[in-house]
Amino acid sequence: MTELFEDKLDRAESNGLSRKLRLVESAQGRVATIDSREVVLLGSNNYLGLAAHPAVVEAVKECVDRFGFGAGASRLVCGNMEPHAIFEREIAAFLGKPAALLFGSGYAANVGVITTLMGKGDMIFADRLCHASVIDGARYSRAQLKRYSHNNPDSLWRLISKSSCPGKKLIVTEGLFSMDGDIASLAQIARIADKTGALLMVDDAHGIGVFGPGGRGTVHAAGVEQRVDILVVTMGKALGGAGGVVAGSRSLVEGLINFSRPFVYSTAIPPSAAAAGSAALKLVASAEGDRLRETLQSNTRKIIFNLKKVGYNITSEQSQIIPVLIGSSQSVMDLQQRLLDMGVFAPAIRPPTVPAGTDRFRLSVTAAHTDADLEKVIDAFGKVGEM
Repeated sequence: MTELFEDKLDRAESNGLSRKLRLVESAQGRVATIDSREVVLLGSNNYLGLAAHPAVVEAVKECVDRFGFGAGASRLVCGNMEPHAIFEREIAAFLGKPAALLFGSGYAANVGVITTLMGKGDMIFADRLCHASVIDGARYSRAQLKRYSHNNPDSLWRLISKSSCPGKKLIVTEGLFSMDGDIASLAQIARIADKTGALLMVDDAHGIGVFGPGGRGTVHAAGVEQRVDILVVTMGKALGGAGGVVAGSRSLVEGLINFSRPFVYSTAIPPSAAAAGSAALKLVASAEGDRLRETLQSNTRKIIFNLKKVGYNITSEQSQIIPVLIGSSQSVMDLQQRLLDMGVFAPAIRPPTVPAGTDRFRLSVTAAHTDADLEKVIDAFGKVGEM
């Protein structure tokens, strides 16, 4: 048999960078069953605990009863179903945009919009720590890609003001950075977009549902929603489901429907996923959503305070994403196993997801975690830190 990845796998293993799938044998929640044991789960992006919320589950059941499971085709053939259209109208209104379009994932949404909008002769200015989907989309587009220093508007200004571009200019940033947990300087970035005539795109996958009035995200929290030309969010984080969304002008959405290859040539997401999105969106915008966000903030503060107290290096305190810097791949993997043995699953993040030498735990706290869960986490981190 032809050898495919054997050499690369061997090198990854020897460098402590090999990855393996872990089997989760339960619903996503404050706890989960991993490797046949129940553990406190600190790896899920299910920030508000909606993935198994009764209202979301019931919406899925009702939709499957009426529409079945699969969409059967791409949206442009015969897979454009009522739940898709309803959710798109609802999330566009929620985000304050004229229109929105569903993609199969947040990755597909980012790649789809960038490759469709940008091309040869255009220029993309992306934060150095933007998600891989943004960087891949930029590279596939054949536009010139320039990466500015992380969350540094001055670096962005120096790059864009010195660049000569015959075509379109696009600035891309995350709203809340997925590995560092910090929030983009959106007001300053928006001013730079205004001064230079650049389009502004924000990937707010991790901010939607958590920040801003009614959980509308970091863009609304910063008050720049009218200046953001392209807003990308996902249903796979705080909304507890699956799928990606691009929101913007009607002409943007019509262009994506006609020309975006990831949209045109993909089977539509199951209608029940869209129905789940509608149910989750109602919860996010409700008084219950406000309560969940308050609980999430309280839980986050408690974890940060207590981990710092026992000496851990917390590199950002701005959000529910808590980076705990360890520094080396072997150390973070050893600590991860010790924590797991104590009933706590904390995901170890290694290169190439983060730069070499910044290996870390990427803890994601949720509103569903109880005081007892948090005490267990704090106790476990305290004990492994003493070993």
